[in-house]
Amino acid sequence: MSKCKNIIDWPVCSKENVILGNPKSEIAIATLWTPTKKITDELGPDSFCVAGQLYSKEGINFIFRNILANPKIRYLIICGTELSGSGQVLVDFFEKGIDDNYNVIGNDFAKVHQEIPRESLDLIRKNVTIEKIIGVQDVAEIKKIISNYKSQGKPFAEPMIFAEKKEDEIKYFPTDQSVFKIRGKYAGEVWLEILENILKFGRLNPTWYGGNVKELFNIAAVVTDENPDEPKMFPYMQINKIDIENYCSHIMTGEKGDEVYTYGERLWDYKGINQVEDVIIPYLKKYPTDRAALAMMFDLTNDHKAERAPCMTQVQVTTLGDEVNMTAYFRSHAIFSGWALNAFGLRKVQKYIAEQLSKKVGTLTIFSNCAHIYDNEWQTAEGVVAKYGNKIKFEATDPRGYFIINIENENIVIKHYSSDGKYIQEFRQNGKEKNVTVELYRKLLSAKAISEISHAFYIGAEIQKAETAVKLGFTYIQDKEIISR
Repeated sequence: MSKCKNIIDWPVCSKENVILGNPKSEIAIATLWTPTKKITDELGPDSFCVAGQLYSKEGINFIFRNILANPKIRYLIICGTELSGSGQVLVDFFEKGIDDNYNVIGNDFAKVHQEIPRESLDLIRKNVTIEKIIGVQDVAEIKKIISNYKSQGKPFAEPMIFAEKKEDEIKYFPTDQSVFKIRGKYAGEVWLEILENILKFGRLNPTWYGGNVKELFNIAAVVTDENPDEPKMFPYMQINKIDIENYCSHIMTGEKGDEVYTYGERLWDYKGINQVEDVIIPYLKKYPTDRAALAMMFDLTNDHKAERAPCMTQVQVTTLGDEVNMTAYFRSHAIFSGWALNAFGLRKVQKYIAEQLSKKVGTLTIFSNCAHIYDNEWQTAEGVVAKYGNKIKFEATDPRGYFIINIENENIVIKHYSSDGKYIQEFRQNGKEKNVTVELYRKLLSAKAISEISHAFYIGAEIQKAETAVKLGFTYIQDKEIISR
């Protein structure tokens, strides 16, 4: 830690992402997910010292560092739309503090940088007054709060600057950087596997806002069974059911409020067009097997020039039999802080469309062209994966079916069935020949009969057992150890 009499190059964190006002002011404003300019433009620059958004729980550390580097700040207003629990974490820090592991008490994976001493964090809690008006965007109400503040007249400490959070060496495994398919029943388990893949294979890239991301390109994530009305929760998720309910309520309405845009507005009231009620649903009623039931969310005439542009650019809805499937395309996707809420929101829209068409909810596919985790989220994401991920996943059901392996005289016979038990095809090879296992797996590969890697490993092991049994004259029974006769 270093102490300095004068503040140099302040703010010390996220300077490019905050709005500076009156340097003599004692007031800071965190607008959560609400665009800061929507509030500061009406407040006027003399009303506050600094204002910025707070998307993630990790972002609280930048607020602490900036306050300690400018201890004239004595008031912190926490307002705006809450979508990821970041605002509540900030409130909990002031009201409850941190535990022995530097986690904000009452919150999972809300870790404070250990480079900031506890006594410095206590100084913030004792000397900075918070105004917890999460959800409020009414500038008149914020102005009234500001008018009631009394100047403290002096800083609560000398300015302090701390060492940056120590990051582990960035490592990644080689891969082709093309399309990654991740499939699961529930959004939470799919999200965890996406994190694993990005942390393992993602490449380091600089961001538009400064800093870096670990990034993978073209992740196709498939969710099959999630019910958005009764979301399946996992202990590692960075959101709770209230966050999901709030997000789903926003995406199901065309009201954008003070936001620059919302996905709900783009879906339900885009340039006066209700793309769900007036385009997708009637089109699929009239042409149920056609592929033009689309909703566009990126405005080519304006969004390239906008301060903030939609990351989700297109949604397509298709029907297959009695199911309604949905595919959403994201040009850029913040996986750690945004993907799960996006998935639950899209699933809610998908369920609504399916109900209007009197069909079942099918698969949700989210295609993330640039899927990334920001550098200020790496440590928390790695903690989640270390504790809950990296488990061996064996897919009991391959979408392409299952196999029954038997020995008939000297022949190894592999019969292929669909997941509902219908016979598809047969693969046969004399077990006394050379390279039997290799020949059979070539046949399976050529037939494109297997889609899951874990399933392929299992079948390969069983074929090798069957070949050994034939050559040695042993008895082979699938899923059992081979035994001598």
